[in-house]
Amino acid sequence: MKALFLGLGGVGQRHLRNLRHLVPDCAVAAVRSVGRAFEIGPDLKPDYTVDITAKYAISQFPDVATALRDFRPDLAVVASPTACHAAQTMDLIAAGVPTLLEKPVCVTRAELDQLLAATAATATPVVVAYMLRFNPSVARLRQAVADRVLGPVQAVELTANSFMPSWHPYEPVNGFYAGRKDLGGGAILTEVHLCDLLDAMFGLPLRLWTVGGHLSSYPLDVEDGATALMEYRMEGRPVPVTLAISFVQRPVKFGIVVKCEGGAITWNLLDNSLSIDDCRSGTRDCFAAPSFERNTMFIEEMSHFLAVVRGEIRAETALDKVAGGQRIALAMAQSLQTRTLVEF
Repeated sequence: MKALFLGLGGVGQRHLRNLRHLVPDCAVAAVRSVGRAFEIGPDLKPDYTVDITAKYAISQFPDVATALRDFRPDLAVVASPTACHAAQTMDLIAAGVPTLLEKPVCVTRAELDQLLAATAATATPVVVAYMLRFNPSVARLRQAVADRVLGPVQAVELTANSFMPSWHPYEPVNGFYAGRKDLGGGAILTEVHLCDLLDAMFGLPLRLWTVGGHLSSYPLDVEDGATALMEYRMEGRPVPVTLAISFVQRPVKFGIVVKCEGGAITWNLLDNSLSIDDCRSGTRDCFAAPSFERNTMFIEEMSHFLAVVRGEIRAETALDKVAGGQRIALAMAQSLQTRTLVEF
């Protein structure tokens, strides 16, 4: 098996380690814009004593076209800056190379439509790297919501507070994609996972309005905080949904509260817990996996992708199945930029 990596930063190197864990004899090639030699560990800390090119015997190519021609990969992993995703993935689709595409998918609605049209025309698998879909607490959350275990939904609150300045200790906050507009950064697209889970549970809203922007003192040219109010319609009734995102906020918080007629369903990623509080019976059903290792999600994700490459399954996170979450994120960004209500 031959794998082509486009980008080998923190998440790219994580995918590389996991792929080699699952397929030890996999040959690896890469197209890189920065080309750092050091290894970035699972904790995102650099190890300057390790040269990843030598450690993983990586063949390096100057561009995608050359890599496709000379390396002829069986699969690809796109882990480059967001602004590069659409063009690189289009090249891979045209070459018929199954692709694991890191989130966010792209920067504009036109790029998303172009990618969807290309995958439909060629049947080349493009799997979006939403690793939270492989978290057992998320699976339980989605099932509880689908079963309406507490009756009709009345409101939903989603929160993603993270601290981006701690993510890449080896470079400044405005030195990597998340903090740079030209590379497709910004809090909304960077934290698109919650948009994906929202779409997975409830689909697209009717309309939304976003406020926020560059709210911190960090030297960024992107929004670092945004909150959207969305209107859904469920069981024939309007349902308000709020999604608050910040990547300069401490303490860190990442979770969802689904408020229902009979109580509340509360999911917390930090300790992988799910609580179902049934106020009708006065009972609480709890699930917790505090020792769950984060990398397990990535391992499951890579295993799933390899099964897709082998033609064994249809991807859980195929691009056409998860495009809704990307549309929500792009609509949030549009509303923030134009200061207008966005209709779906």
